[in-house]
Amino acid sequence: MKKFFLFLILFLSFSLVFAQLEIKEPGKVVVTWTEATISVCPPGIFGREACEFFSILEIIQRIWNFILYIAPFVLTLEIIVGGFWFLLITFKPDARDIGWRYIKEAVVGYFVLLIISGVFTLIRFILGGPGF
Repeated sequence: MKKFFLFLILFLSFSLVFAQLEIKEPGKVVVTWTEATISVCPPGIFGREACEFFSILEIIQRIWNFILYIAPFVLTLEIIVGGFWFLLITFKPDARDIGWRYIKEAVVGYFVLLIISGVFTLIRFILGGPGF
């Protein structure tokens, strides 16, 4: 309790000393007039200009790129969780099965995601889509 009061006294004394230093210097307020254009359209998303909107294909492509970006992290997390189930709860056969299932489904899901991505890339290459 004594430490608290000592801290409170020091805090108040320092704040009053520095507050008086600030009071001695007069303040300065600057007001300027600026003009800004107002757009009827909302500002663009993801670095676009105002009144420029995405096509549905661009939205799908961005979502797909996000899924491909986050998939390795999810795979790693699921393998770690499955490893905990598999290694730390070894006395229960059901827990080992749950851990093995986590690992197996994570790896299979990641490979399916990569295969789907390859098929989409192949179709886009054959049809001459964007980027090829």
